[in-house]
Amino acid sequence: MGADNVDAFQRLVFSVPRLRVQAAALVLLSGVYGVAAFSGIWLFTPFDPDPSRIVPVAALIFLVPFLVAAELFPRVLDGYPRSWSYFLALTSQFALFVYALVLSGANNVGNAWSIIWLSFITLYLINILVLVVSTGIDRSDRILLVSLTEPGLLIAAFYALGGSDFGFSTYRHVFAFASLLIAAGFLVLILLVVDYLIKSNTDVSAFALTSGLLRNDRESLDLGVEARPAVETFAVDNGSRLTVAAPWVHPGPLGGFGGGQLSGNLIDALNGVGEESESAAADGGSEGAADGSAGFFFHVPCTHKEDLSNPEDAERILDAVAEPELTERASQLVTESYGDREGYADVRFHGRRIGDKEVIVLHGEGIDDYDTGVFMRDVDHDEVLLIDQHRHDIQNGPDAEIQYGSAAADRLKRAFDDFRDRLAEAELADGYAAGFEVTRTGQNALAMVESVDGEEVLWIGVDTNGLTPDVRTTADEYREEFDEVIPFSTDTHASIHELANARESDIDAIERAVDRAVDDLSPATVGLASRRTEPVKLLKNDYNGLVFSVNILIRLTIISLVTLYALLVLWLFF
Repeated sequence: MGADNVDAFQRLVFSVPRLRVQAAALVLLSGVYGVAAFSGIWLFTPFDPDPSRIVPVAALIFLVPFLVAAELFPRVLDGYPRSWSYFLALTSQFALFVYALVLSGANNVGNAWSIIWLSFITLYLINILVLVVSTGIDRSDRILLVSLTEPGLLIAAFYALGGSDFGFSTYRHVFAFASLLIAAGFLVLILLVVDYLIKSNTDVSAFALTSGLLRNDRESLDLGVEARPAVETFAVDNGSRLTVAAPWVHPGPLGGFGGGQLSGNLIDALNGVGEESESAAADGGSEGAADGSAGFFFHVPCTHKEDLSNPEDAERILDAVAEPELTERASQLVTESYGDREGYADVRFHGRRIGDKEVIVLHGEGIDDYDTGVFMRDVDHDEVLLIDQHRHDIQNGPDAEIQYGSAAADRLKRAFDDFRDRLAEAELADGYAAGFEVTRTGQNALAMVESVDGEEVLWIGVDTNGLTPDVRTTADEYREEFDEVIPFSTDTHASIHELANARESDIDAIERAVDRAVDDLSPATVGLASRRTEPVKLLKNDYNGLVFSVNILIRLTIISLVTLYALLVLWLFF
């Protein structure tokens, strides 16, 4: 994912604590902040506050405004999660505490007044920004009103606890209220400009996109061009049937947008989701179809330009999955690395002949994605299935993307053609055998064992974007038992929530799947087929426009917000 900076969206995603924990923290921290703020004023200012005011300060300043807002936001903004609302309240509560500490260092009454009102304005802007980003700009009128909850209650508490004793004129009070409204208006203007600029370039609302990603909504992008990509099908039959779809479509861009859930949708369909499947999964086994068949997904070398615009087009991808002609004749695995050869790219290939066809797996060191024409520009999809292992670390993926026509692409193509020449010399043998298991217990995973002429090869595939360290370690451990181990991922973009937090996989389930695949090893037939889809919309160059706009405007928004805050400080203090 690193090649196009889409992984920046992962930074928007995190796991919030349980609601019960957050509510308890809100109450507990109000007391802690109240005592700390009171102590700061008592120690560092000339004021001598009455200790009996600690409880009213803690309740009216640090608890009530945030508790009311946390309960009100989900009620006014339909679909906004209560757990998010409480987390926002905790964040705002902490921001106010920071201002309270700054207030204890004020050197005169005028500065104290400005700090207090700057804190009210900051809380108002935080709520507006977070709620717009997470629910959409179309609710801005409602957001402007509901975001006044915290500053409104704080202003009331401020005057109830003696704020009028500052002795400022009516003009200063009106000026402070006006500053709050002007700042909110300026922020909304910035957000509207950001949304307009992205819409004008890509016809996608920045806030509809971001809020949808945060909520993991399933949405169509009105972008892209019509295409009929090839869908290759790899099938194994040993009495049960394994069908692996390898569409020349990238499983993205993100979450439920476009084809982000493509790999999971196809795996669901190929495994026959239903009551029998769910029962099998609950027992810790595979979630296959009622007839015992199973399915999985291969990632071919392609980029986000091949993303689906419409998630519904996954049905057309599924319709193109074919029924290959099967054979029991296959070659042993051929492996070649080109990293130590002058003039070649650092790439490694595994390949096997299946009758008159070829299955090839590639791994390019430090490479994220490849334009579709890098390897296959003159290759018939009916003859070759090319799989990208995509085995990089799930949290620290490579940044390089190979563009068609570049010098790097030419070197990769030479290596690919040379490997195919070598593979063509591999002798076919009778007696192909295979065993497989697809596990669906929280994470889609495939274990497949192939045996040809005494050589055994283990495939370990997971429906993730890259591999967690424990999967790569597990694959290394199996190298003592098998002649070759091929770990791979599907490069799914199904959930940025999972991508942002994934540090380990369900290794127990993977190991059980390997054991079952070994037990299932038996004489089999294998085949490969290719078919074009009905017309679907792929993002193509619209994806670049979307990403470039988002990357530029994220930075523009940050600069604008920093500028806004600096202007607020100058406005209130000078």
